[in-house]
Amino acid sequence: MRNIVALCSASLALASPVVVQAATFSPDGTYVFTGPVEVKKNLPVWTLCNMTLTITVSGGVATSSASLSGTPPCTSVTFTGSPFATDGLGSPVVVLEMADVTTNVPSPPDFCYGTIYALWGGNGPPNPRTIEFQDSLSDTPDASPPGTNNNCKIKGIVTQTSPVTQLDIT
Repeated sequence: MRNIVALCSASLALASPVVVQAATFSPDGTYVFTGPVEVKKNLPVWTLCNMTLTITVSGGVATSSASLSGTPPCTSVTFTGSPFATDGLGSPVVVLEMADVTTNVPSPPDFCYGTIYALWGGNGPPNPRTIEFQDSLSDTPDASPPGTNNNCKIKGIVTQTSPVTQLDIT
């Protein structure tokens, strides 16, 4: 009988959905990360832009928004749908996840939709905090029918520029 109970318990554990625990962001506040990134969609080459990524923390939960600046086409590429639900993956957190991001590209008109992943530079030294976008990790799928165009891609590192208090993710 014990074997049957153990077998049933093991089967139930394997069949149960995995519960994902959300990361905790602290302390509450608004954190700005800036730096050079390269973007690519329908152009044959990478385009250098400046990114501003703002993470807002309230009660340990984070949202984010992003913008690009620099020379065209950087100034015409937009990220819409913000604030984006933002979470951390891993224990300790190694990846940031920004969900439901729409990236609009002006020429030719096109857009991508999905989750953007980036590497979290970690808590503690070194300071300031960093977020690294890597080609293929930060790709978001093309969203225009039939979805056969290139993905939107970002690569580069943004660094926390404000406030002085460092963002921690656990």
